[in-house]
Amino acid sequence: MEQKNAEFYYPRITSFENDSILTKIELESIKNYGELIKIADRIACNGKLPVLKFNSNKTDFNFLVFKMCSESNIIADYSQRNVIFIENNTVIINDLIEKPLDSLKEILKNHILNPEKQSDYSQNIDKAIIFYYQDSLFGKEEIKKQFIKLATEFNELNKRNGDSLSLKIKLNDYPYMRIDMPIPPPPIEK
Repeated sequence: MEQKNAEFYYPRITSFENDSILTKIELESIKNYGELIKIADRIACNGKLPVLKFNSNKTDFNFLVFKMCSESNIIADYSQRNVIFIENNTVIINDLIEKPLDSLKEILKNHILNPEKQSDYSQNIDKAIIFYYQDSLFGKEEIKKQFIKLATEFNELNKRNGDSLSLKIKLNDYPYMRIDMPIPPPPIEK
């Protein structure tokens, strides 16, 4: 008898109930992040939702990834503290804090649950989201490693919280942009 793979669904399994609006992207079928973004964009512009699928060690992963259609003029405005940004091997929190991807366990706990009600992190479980961006040549194996790390840390957190949490990931077309505040002019002397 063949053993069935373990399956994980993100943000949560109920997000996959209406599968007529879902379109699968097999991670193995693409080369890099640039290709992933193009395919996800085409799916979003067709009014569907992209699902990134792959498997590893007898585990199937299904990530419903959010992607805005590049042709639409919709601007989603996310409160900065509801977003953490993953770029390269770095997690950027509230514009000021940069941590290595290895510290994801603690970051996810703070970002999704925010037990100490820190102002740098989301104040609402349902609004917490991760923006994900990589250079267009970032390969599928690296993407896979990062998504497995995200899934593993999230699954641990979710297990300890009665499987009630959701992991929301948005694919970004552009890297994180810091907006430097201008230095105020010196006071005018009289």
